[in-house]
Amino acid sequence: MHTDHLALLRLMQLSDSALPVGAAAHSFGLETLVAEGLLDVAHLELFLKDYLEEVGTVESIFCRLGHRLVCESDQALFTEQWLALNRRLSALKMARESRVASATLGRRLLQLLHNLEETLVVSLALQSAKAAAIETHYSAAFGLVGGIVGVDETMTTLAYLQQSLTGLVSVCQRLLPLGQSQASWLIWHIKPVLLTVAGRSEEVAAALDEMSMCAPLVELGSMRHPFMATRLFIS
Repeated sequence: MHTDHLALLRLMQLSDSALPVGAAAHSFGLETLVAEGLLDVAHLELFLKDYLEEVGTVESIFCRLGHRLVCESDQALFTEQWLALNRRLSALKMARESRVASATLGRRLLQLLHNLEETLVVSLALQSAKAAAIETHYSAAFGLVGGIVGVDETMTTLAYLQQSLTGLVSVCQRLLPLGQSQASWLIWHIKPVLLTVAGRSEEVAAALDEMSMCAPLVELGSMRHPFMATRLFIS
């Protein structure tokens, strides 16, 4: 039990919104949508639910698959599967800004864990991706980290989704007239969606060829983001 508690505490630290990996600098296209009048407080709950059900499901699949790679003892097979996993997610992310943001956060998360507690799996993940010039995506890296610290797959996936939700709400607080109480209300009432998304991701992960992602509004927002006259966020 002590080991389980320690693993949970470590995952809580690594899923904290204040983790120094730079997540607060990215809006993943939301800044463009707000600036263009396509996202406001009145429609925020619906938007977040739709975002999580579409983008969140796909990211959760890769979080689960990253978690499962911890059990691979053959270094060559681990490397092959790790690179293939990240290549596949890169192919799904059509917007360069969001793709680069995901890769940056994923690499920084693994580097942070490497500094906290050096492990062979993290070293291999970092070195193989660098050698092959492959992007290391955040959701896959988060799943890998959850497996390394010893938290089960579903709890790791839920922690990833919780962090994603709180991160998106934090972005909206800086872009919209969204107060602390309303932000807390949103996060509280959207939690059942996280359970639904986590369950769906487990089903789809078993039939990966059936996976797809369609989030054109968010992708177009990310693509148009570099052309904004003023910006608060990198992506």
